Amino acid sequence: MKKLCKPTFEKKDHGQGAGIPVLKTIWDLFDLSLLFSQSGIRKHSGAPAWILAFAYICGLVNHASSANQNAMYSSEAPFLRQLLSGKIISQSAFSRFLSKPFQRLRFSLGRLSRLQENTDSRLTDGDIIALDDTKVEHPYGKKIPFLCWLFDSSDKRHVWCINLVSTLAVLKNGLEYPMLWRFWVKTDQENEKQTKLDLAKQMLKEVRQLNNARLWVAMDR
Repeated sequence: MKKLCKPTFEKKDHGQGAGIPVLKTIWDLFDLSLLFSQSGIRKHSGAPAWILAFAYICGLVNHASSANQNAMYSSEAPFLRQLLSGKIISQSAFSRFLSKPFQRLRFSLGRLSRLQENTDSRLTDGDIIALDDTKVEHPYGKKIPFLCWLFDSSDKRHVWCINLVSTLAVLKNGLEYPMLWRFWVKTDQENEKQTKLDLAKQMLKEVRQLNNARLWVAMDR
């Protein structure tokens, strides 16, 4: 019997920034550029704030792990070069943009509202909100007010970190997307103390203001 050969597949190489046009299409679908402006996040370092945010997200998708790497990536990816019209975004511009106290929670609520207006991304009866808290190690920041020493049970060690409490939408159609977030702050002031459960309740109440569907809540998915 003749032995059949295994099928061969042509290897398709892709250029720098592959997938960014798809991301831009999704960005425009939810009109996030306008949402930045409505949230008071308009311009920074001579460039529209939404372009800085979009370029940084593109860098994260392509595994750029720092503001410096993101700056390099934004100057190399052809689609971003076209979007920026030849303007170079420096590492310091990215760093200052990320550290500036914009109304980011207001933007996050606006983004969630946009998602609830779309048929494919709207939460419906039987969908799930996954609650989780994550310790994001940050060994170099010393003056950031929400950093603290916490014990990481997964690694069995104490880490200097951000404790991020977050919510994630898990829809029956297979779509998943991040919803809202809060930083849990360690404090000795009784009037400022909030538990992670308090923060989770705040976020769930904010979701309820935008959507009345009967939802499951999964703890620590």
